[in-house]
Amino acid sequence: MKGHLIGLDGRALGNVSRHRGIGRYTACMIENLVSLGSDAFRFLVFGYGDGPGEGLLDPDVLSRLDWRALKRIPGPHQLTFPSEYVLMATAVQGARVDLFHAMDHNMTPFLRCRSVVTVHDLIPLVLRGPYLGPFSWTWLQAHRLAARRASAVVAVSENTAQDVRRFWGIPPERVKVIREGVEDFYRPVEDRGRLESVLAKYGIKEPYLLYTGGFDPRKNIPNLLRSFRIFSARQPRGYRLVLCGETTAFERDLLRGIREEGLQESVVITGFVEREELPVLYSGAACSLYLSLYEGFGLPVLEAMACGCPVVASRAASLPEVLGDAGILVSPHDPEEAAAAVERICTDERLRAELVEKGLRRAAGFSWRKAAAEVILLYREILEGDRR
Repeated sequence: MKGHLIGLDGRALGNVSRHRGIGRYTACMIENLVSLGSDAFRFLVFGYGDGPGEGLLDPDVLSRLDWRALKRIPGPHQLTFPSEYVLMATAVQGARVDLFHAMDHNMTPFLRCRSVVTVHDLIPLVLRGPYLGPFSWTWLQAHRLAARRASAVVAVSENTAQDVRRFWGIPPERVKVIREGVEDFYRPVEDRGRLESVLAKYGIKEPYLLYTGGFDPRKNIPNLLRSFRIFSARQPRGYRLVLCGETTAFERDLLRGIREEGLQESVVITGFVEREELPVLYSGAACSLYLSLYEGFGLPVLEAMACGCPVVASRAASLPEVLGDAGILVSPHDPEEAAAAVERICTDERLRAELVEKGLRRAAGFSWRKAAAEVILLYREILEGDRR
């Protein structure tokens, strides 16, 4: 007997999200669902074009996937989403899937089949301000409707689950917390030659602190720079601050902030960094500094721990859930506190070694295989009638 046909949302593998958190979530979840799927399930991925971009999915998994192309409508999402949602619902309906899993809450509310929606965060509702545009409320209401109609909502952290219940009124019994994992290649890199090669590529001199991520307002970059300025003024060793990530949309503000703090000679901006180079940069860093005001999960914190890099992170949103006691939590609004925490790590070898060990143990508890297994169990509950 053929197994249940599960539709998987692969749109993030073909848009601007492919190298961001949602893109990595989508790729890792698809890879592990397909690897774990038994005869009970068949998978059909809906995405743009003829397949995911090169290198986004494991070739073995890719060879076992069925792919259904969705039509892409040009223009800003705030204007095109109604048509996109109709086309997506039509495609899913035509494939006669038993259940559809949206990998983020940008989800059509017009499905007639059972569905699961993963929610990473509700940034526009929590932070508002720069995250709300002229048409935001319309598509946010569509997302809310899709989630309310879903058989279950997967939240990537308890913090996100609380936001889903608070803002969307989803009953607690229909919200399942399934935390993200860390990819296997995030591990300590001990090859000194490889480290020197990557550092030379980006013009980085040791010792350095590392930030990886975006540069939008919630990332709290001004306080990150202030913290580093306070820390470096106390240190004779000449630390650098390395900023990894695509800066294009925020480059003017970033450069102005660096000038205002007088850090032109000590900040290195790498731009986009290939995934295989990130473990090298984490492994060589004295410390990872992450002062975000809000995260749905916080993958960079988990990646740093997995690579043996001590972490100073915000005592905010989901970050305490991810970091636990394996790093130092600080107020994102207090640069002095953050600078002091970094100084402790960089001057106390015993503390640093302790945090490295705790971080490695902590990261080992987050697995994409475990997350996918929990998702498959949820599929079974829905399809066997324990959930509507």
